[in-house]
Amino acid sequence: MYSRDETVNAVLRFYQTIIRHPYLNNATLIVPPINGWTSINIEGKNGTVLDLLRHLPYLRLENAEELIIHWETIPICYSDNQDRSLTHPVPAHCIYLARAESYLGTSLILDTNKGTITEFNHTGSHITVPYEEYEALPESEQWKAHRTTPTTEFLDKWTQRYEKLVWMLVPNPVGHPVTGRFYSRAVSSAEEELLVQQGHLEPWYVQDDSSGDDDEEESELDREQRKARERDRKHAADVYNTYLRHGWPDHFDKERCRAKLLELEKRKDGEEMQQMAEANPDAALFD
Repeated sequence: MYSRDETVNAVLRFYQTIIRHPYLNNATLIVPPINGWTSINIEGKNGTVLDLLRHLPYLRLENAEELIIHWETIPICYSDNQDRSLTHPVPAHCIYLARAESYLGTSLILDTNKGTITEFNHTGSHITVPYEEYEALPESEQWKAHRTTPTTEFLDKWTQRYEKLVWMLVPNPVGHPVTGRFYSRAVSSAEEELLVQQGHLEPWYVQDDSSGDDDEEESELDREQRKARERDRKHAADVYNTYLRHGWPDHFDKERCRAKLLELEKRKDGEEMQQMAEANPDAALFD
């Protein structure tokens, strides 16, 4: 069942948790005046949607850079009343809370009739019908076949994942195509649930896995992909442990953690560039 106030409060809790991470400044979160964002007036949306949008908090950067709230997922700020035409139009009682930055991202579509959020992913993740049936749907209807959850349940679940550092957002030193980077300690939804249930957060150390190095049947491509996954997991552990060393959650020094994470990201970028150069020694000839 839809409730404007419950939806507003759930979004606010989520955004307040997001800005605790050493990614966005506190000023990025903007809350509506007492009478709401009275300038919002989006053509084609019903009164319930407009009333919600006028009372939602938003995340907004001062410049035109894109920020993220999940992997390749960009929150939409309606307070500036700009045109938000998206590839897949939705009914008058629905609205995008976030859009996918690429086909790997997730669009979040809120339905005010049902009080739900649908996770629309162009890769077909979390579809709720057989794939053949999904492919037969008109493109404009495919979003309806993705996983759908009651709004407050969905937002509270995402909030918990950021509170427990199952998911982490850090600044992107390059600054584009988006200003942040997303990391997860989990490789599956089941592992996410286990990590959310943890009490006290403990340091996380990833051991070297050399078990496949002597596997003669493993192709060179598979070996490189496995090693890349191991590097990514180690880096996620470094990010997580940096949060803990800077006092997360109760005595968190956000600015010092941010500075350290920027160092980590720059070092990661440098190592990746070096690996690419070693893998393609002739690439420099074309610079």
